[in-house]
Order: sequence, then structure tokens, then C-alpha cells
Amino acid sequence: MAQHTGCTATNASKKASRPRNPPRSRPRTTARRAPKARRRKAPTEGKPVNKRMERSRRRAAGRRQKRAYQRLSKGVLSLVTRPETEALARKTGYYQREPQQLRAFEFALCCALSAVVEAKRGFASVWRLLGSLAQIEVARSAVTQRFGAGSAKLLEELFVNAVERLPAGGPSELRAKLNDFHEVLAQDGTVLQLSPVLAALFPATRTNVVDAAAKVHVCADVLGRRILGATVTGERESELVELSLQGFTAGTLYLVDLGYTSYDLLRDIQQAGGSVLMRLKENANPTVVGVRQGVRAPRQAVGRKLADLEYCQKQDFDLDARFRCPLEGTTVEMRVVGRWDAKAKCYHRYVTNLPAETWGVEELATLYRQRWIIELLMKLLKSHCHLDHLDTANPEALRTLIYASLLAAVILQSLLVTAAKSAGIPPEQISFLTVGVAASLLVVPLLWLWLDRELSRDELAAMMLRAIAFGCCDQNPGRTRKNHALLS
Repeated sequence: MAQHTGCTATNASKKASRPRNPPRSRPRTTARRAPKARRRKAPTEGKPVNKRMERSRRRAAGRRQKRAYQRLSKGVLSLVTRPETEALARKTGYYQREPQQLRAFEFALCCALSAVVEAKRGFASVWRLLGSLAQIEVARSAVTQRFGAGSAKLLEELFVNAVERLPAGGPSELRAKLNDFHEVLAQDGTVLQLSPVLAALFPATRTNVVDAAAKVHVCADVLGRRILGATVTGERESELVELSLQGFTAGTLYLVDLGYTSYDLLRDIQQAGGSVLMRLKENANPTVVGVRQGVRAPRQAVGRKLADLEYCQKQDFDLDARFRCPLEGTTVEMRVVGRWDAKAKCYHRYVTNLPAETWGVEELATLYRQRWIIELLMKLLKSHCHLDHLDTANPEALRTLIYASLLAAVILQSLLVTAAKSAGIPPEQISFLTVGVAASLLVVPLLWLWLDRELSRDELAAMMLRAIAFGCCDQNPGRTRKNHALLS
């Protein structure tokens, strides 16, 4: 018993006296191998497929596609419907007799969608779209005869109805500050060069350069990012007169461009109960009636002219001034603010009747920049809806093509808003101009959906060949053979 105990103690003392392994002074030079990824075994040919999971995937994909079509049908295809178009065609005089092969619905859609396909607008672009996509084989002269007073009135009515149904662009970053206003509107105009034959109806202002020109006046909802209306006049018609004829409503904020400068206009908006924000011209020199900030010796500044003031260096200024209205011989008092631009080292000056208690100088400058929306819409109309490429001397055909471009812009806007809602993103993240660039790629599937036709693989191939054979055929074979010496 004693010997066994001693032996155990001796072994324990040896283990205790054994030195431990010292720590490694250098890390291991060899890196650990990454674990091998598990490879999925390819299913054998005889292995059965999980039919339940496959049916579930197909049903889910079908539901997504159905929701996409429902959104497109509600947001875009409902802008122009066949029953409404046929009723308007009889009302406006588009149908002179019993409707034949060229129906008003297909004609109106091809007029609008051809605006984004071909840069040079005319009868041939509509005829090509009718023959290649809508599959309506008619003579080119038959399409030309459809352009008249009835077609112009039809496209105008369709444009007005589509604008009323156009979905708004969604909330803006300034929506919280602008909840008290009914609408926030901006106006702009663009000049269209026309055929010299139309000089009597649309006289130009610079006759030494252009004989005939028209002007399109557009009104847009800045927050909704959409066109609200448009009128067509001669180039000599004043934009101020056109804006005054539209009238002003109480509770509406007007963002006025520098080209619309008129102190009588400011007085009219204020008397109507509306609000206004406009850039101030460099040569404007009203009388100061009160100073809030940014002006040295504010008490001595009262009663002096705006150009005679001495401003605090690199600071925003805010004051009240009295403007003289030359037409009525009266005056109007407005708020004048200046936002200091450190890069340009100058003031951006604005005139407004918005209260200083709720609208600071920086907020007014940010609000006025929202007017850029209508500039983008006008760019969309001219560059991608080809509003300024009208090749016709017929005044009624000219009005038809103008309203077709306006209707095309409304369709592109509705596509933008519908796509944003479908993707769950704000519409501000989608560019108007990028949608215009992609518009030519969207015409074919959009028109087929509008005409309620299913597009199979065989039909797509036939449509492509038809577009080349019918829509691109030579319209002047005799002249082509004569000029290029083609073999008969």
C-alpha cells in the first residue's frame, strides 16, 4: 500500500517538473486551405422532378406578370380607350361617313407613338406604323386624307382627357412645406419653325430668318411632375398675354420664369389670392419699404432704391420693396430676397409674396429650383417627342401632329410613374430624358398591348419582316432608278 502511494507521488512530481512547450515565436508560414465548396450533383436523367415546386414557381411568376399588366393597364392603357376614341371621332368630325378600315383608335395611337419613333414628323411616319405594327394595309393617300380639322380636334380631346387621368408623380421633398397650396404651377413656351406656306396663319417675329413660326405654351404641375395643359398660338402672341388669359386661382403657387417679368402680373396674382415666386431682373430698381436682414444701416435704407443699398458681405438679404405697375399706374409691395452664391460671388435675387415667417431665403432658392421640372418636360417634348420636327404645310395636320407629340409626352410620363410604383421607388429617381431615349424601344410592345394582341414567336418574326417590307419600301422607284442607275 505504501509502495503504491509512493510510486503515484513520484509520477505526479515528474509530470509537474516537465517543462511546457514554449510559444511559437513566428506564425505559421503555410495558410490554411479553404474548405471546398460543395458541388451539387447533377440530377440523373431518370431522377423525377419535384412537380409541386415547379408548379409553385410558375404560379408565382404568373402572379407577378399579372400584377405588372394590371399596373400598366390602369396607369397607361387607360389613358386612351377604344370606346371613348370612337365616340370622340364621331363627335369631332373625324368620321365623315361610315367608319372603314382605318379606325380612329389605331390612327390616334399611331399618331402619338410615331412621334417618338421618327425624328421627321409627317404622314409617312404614321402610315408606316399603321402598316407594320397595327397591320392595317391602306394607301398612303388614305392616311394623308385623315389629317384634317377632325383629326386635330380628336387628338386635342384625347390629350385633354389623358392629362386629367395622368397619375401624379408622388411626394416631393418640399411636400411638407407646400401642403397649404392647392397646386404649384410653372409655365413655359417653345417656338416651332413652320413651312413658309403657313406665314399668313402663323406669322414669325423675325421674318428675315423664318417666315412662319408657332408657339406652344405649356403649363406643368411642378410637384406632380406632369403636363396640365397646352395651347398653340402664333409666335407673335405674347407669353404674358397667354398666361393672363388662363387666369389665376386662389391658393395656387406660381413659379414664374424671368422671361415673364411683369409687375402688373405680380399684382394680378396677389389680388387673385395666389402666391408667386419669380427671379428678379438685374436692372430692377424698386423702392425699399422695410429691411429684415443683410443690409447695412437698415433704418437709413428705407425709402432708397434697391441699387443704392450696401449689403452685408457674403450674407443673404431679405427686405420689402414697392414696385410700380406701368399698365395700371399703381404700385404693389413684394418681398425681395437675395441668396449669396459663394462660387459665383454674386446674389441670386427673387421676388415673392410668401411670408418671411414660414419661408426663409434658402428655402425660397430651393423652391425656385423645382421649376427645372418644366424645363425637363419641354426638353422631352422637343428632343424625344420631336415637337420641333413638323414637315407639313397643312395647318390642321400641323395641329394634329402637335397634339400627338403632347399626347406622347403624357404617355411617357405615365410609364415613368407606373414603373416607379411597380419598383417601389420614388419617381424622382427616374429621368424624363432617359425615358425619352428608351421610348423608341417601347413602342412595339406598348402598341401591341394597347391593341390587345398576343405576341407569339411566329407573330414577332412576321412583324419584323413586315416592318421592313411594308414600312421601308421605296416611295419613288422611278427617281431612285434614274439617280442611282439601278438595273430594271
